[in-house]
Amino acid sequence: MRKKTIFANHKHAVKCALLVNVLKLKNILLNIYYFAFGKEARIDSHNSDGTVRVAAGDPSLSVSPVKGLEAIPDRILCENSLMDISTYKFSEDVPVFTVDGSSMSPEGLSNGDKLLCRKVDALETIGEGKFVVIDVDREYYKFKNKELKFDYKLRRTLYRVPLGMSIDELIGSLKKVTNSIFLEENQKNLMTKYNEAIKFYGTQKELMLSVTYRKGELRYSFHPVDLITYIAVYVLKHNGEEWRAKKLE
Repeated sequence: MRKKTIFANHKHAVKCALLVNVLKLKNILLNIYYFAFGKEARIDSHNSDGTVRVAAGDPSLSVSPVKGLEAIPDRILCENSLMDISTYKFSEDVPVFTVDGSSMSPEGLSNGDKLLCRKVDALETIGEGKFVVIDVDREYYKFKNKELKFDYKLRRTLYRVPLGMSIDELIGSLKKVTNSIFLEENQKNLMTKYNEAIKFYGTQKELMLSVTYRKGELRYSFHPVDLITYIAVYVLKHNGEEWRAKKLE
């Protein structure tokens, strides 16, 4: 009986020692990972074809990618003439983006489309109606308690908001730009989004008002101007047989 008790105690001690060693090993591996990548998990933004994913919609939501499309050739038909896009494909500074999601479909950019972009110049004033790729603000989405699935999001610019502009002034200015703001529902949506942006960013951050769509319905969103990284110049669409290019800018 005594031998059984000693054996049981020894077995328990071995289990405890193993558990401690496993926990120590886990802690060591975590520290190595944090040292290499930082404490925030990295998002894998690249597709197998070398393009970079950009969210057309909420960057905290997963999207089923379009599969089975042929690789992008170096020369693509654009408005009845062949265009060489190799400088875009092999650029070390500006990636080719793949649109993930259908929130920009009403604007002509669909899930699976490719975007050829240019970098935003530091002194550039970004105007209305540009398709822009925006760096996702991780701190803002932490503030909203959302976990990100994308590093970039796609929007269409509508209005650059001057510092300190009130919501009434903004609505008044938008009435000169778009008819959509005359709808009371859109004004309420705009007010909610603007108040949310001001609450987080304050009044000293210049914001860009942009549009997207949720289930086909117009939605407004605000982004710091300095997070707009790229402007789409061409969209590449696959028509079931081949890729075709369309100029956006």
